[in-house]
Amino acid sequence: MKFKWFQNKLTFVIIPEANGSVVRVKLSRAVLWGAVFALLLLVGTSCFIYVQQMQSAASSYLRTTELHGKAAKLEQDLKHKNEAIEQLKNEIFTLSKQAAEVGSKMEEITRLRQDLLKLSPGSGSADQAVSAASPETPPASKAGGVGGPEIPVTAEQVRALASSTGARYTELAAEMNRLSASFVESKKQLLAQQERQKHIPSLWPTLSKHVTSPYGYRRDPFTSKLSFHKGMDIAGKLNDPVYAAAGGIVHSVGYDKLHGHNVVLEHSSGIRTWYMHLNQAEVDTGERVVKGQRIGKLGTTGRSTGPHLHYEVLRNGKSTDPAPYLPSHSRKDVK
Repeated sequence: MKFKWFQNKLTFVIIPEANGSVVRVKLSRAVLWGAVFALLLLVGTSCFIYVQQMQSAASSYLRTTELHGKAAKLEQDLKHKNEAIEQLKNEIFTLSKQAAEVGSKMEEITRLRQDLLKLSPGSGSADQAVSAASPETPPASKAGGVGGPEIPVTAEQVRALASSTGARYTELAAEMNRLSASFVESKKQLLAQQERQKHIPSLWPTLSKHVTSPYGYRRDPFTSKLSFHKGMDIAGKLNDPVYAAAGGIVHSVGYDKLHGHNVVLEHSSGIRTWYMHLNQAEVDTGERVVKGQRIGKLGTTGRSTGPHLHYEVLRNGKSTDPAPYLPSHSRKDVK
């Protein structure tokens, strides 16, 4: 029965237009079912191929998306690293500028220190003390061997180091600014003190320091009566040089029977010095003199018993004892 079903034939009648002849096509059921099976096989194969292509495309899309994601992540990482490198470059540049500023400040402080040492008394010992207080640290190559495992540092650690170093440089720069300002002020004070010292009568006016009659009460050398001596008599040889005890201006140059040839110098702060019994004056009124400059020759003119210098110091017009102004050591010319 089954074989007969497959052996039956089907007739297809094709009717064209009105004037055309009718076409009859006879197909067996086996051929028809074979055609249907072939069509189904073709459709199934096409679907299978389509599904495979879709799966391949989806897999390719996923791989492409994953690669794009990785590429984007790598690009982002590269961007961050480039930013970190740029930041490190900026920090290194900033550190180099700060190092240059620190070096400049150190040079300035060194110059100021040298100036202060020159201005201060006993500069040699002070310089040795400073040198001894700050010994040179030997470099690592001379101090001994070095070693240990190599531990790489991260960019974050480098940034932290650069940041802390920069902060330290900033602190050092601020400290050096304070030191520099302090040194500048000290230098100004020393210069001012040195300038004042030039106009203070602290220099022996003669080569000799043999005082024959100090300031104060005494018996007059001519009358032997008690009298007040307003100055200091310093013995010396005739025509020994007489020096300005301080810098200033020649107030007067004159001669009289009491004081002989004499010179009065005007200094600062209302101080004057008076040099009497000179054999000869070597300056003129109004002339500016410096400390230690020769102003005359020691003599015995006027009311005098022998070659000596009557040296007098006046403050605001009143005589005062010259001894506290004079050093006990040998005379030094200070110009």
